[in-house]
Amino acid sequence: MTKWIQDAGHGGSDTGAFHDGIAEKNWTLEAALYVNQRLNELGVSSTVTRKSDQDLSRDKRTATVSKYEKAISHHFNAGGGSGAELIHSIYADGSFEKNLRQKFEEAGYPFRRIFTKTYPGNRERDYYYMNRETGSARVTIVEYGFLDGPNLHRLKDKNYREGLYECVVQAICAEEGVPYRQASQEPTDEGTTLYRVVTGSFHKRENAEKRIEQLKKAGYEAFIDILRK
Repeated sequence: MTKWIQDAGHGGSDTGAFHDGIAEKNWTLEAALYVNQRLNELGVSSTVTRKSDQDLSRDKRTATVSKYEKAISHHFNAGGGSGAELIHSIYADGSFEKNLRQKFEEAGYPFRRIFTKTYPGNRERDYYYMNRETGSARVTIVEYGFLDGPNLHRLKDKNYREGLYECVVQAICAEEGVPYRQASQEPTDEGTTLYRVVTGSFHKRENAEKRIEQLKKAGYEAFIDILRK
């Protein structure tokens, strides 16, 4: 199975975009940690470039990412636009990005475009260093939205942002052929763990029966389990 790495853009003294008291670096870390945790829960091997608000040099970031097969570089945009953007290398076919776009749109999130960009004066080099300087790793730069755009009031809602991140998880699971389940779902197979709530232990059965009666009147199912020493 492919090994993924989640790059939390910016960090430390590099805040990234900044608007209305929001620093991009904080939300990119949130995104990378969320996607990383969800993927590992679902059985997809993933790690992150940083786990906290720390400075990460360009060379160290790209050297770390280049050790992995595939990567998401998580970002938030600036410039007053609206909708998510996906950027891939000029040497990638864009099929993953098309699938991710579909996930965003199916979930009702605004989407702007998928694109590539070449280096000035050299059409054989990628413009963005995360595409250009990460070796054979396939890097998708995800811009989830614009901090200074008309959708900011929605982006401020953590549940809204996590819905965006979940679309990335879905797209990766689809590419890896791994069954996807929502974050709130519990496995439904026969090996599911059940947690029993005990409300009391009694030496006399009549006291146990009184507790059962109290619980049933309150609307809870209850039964007596006899423990013998």
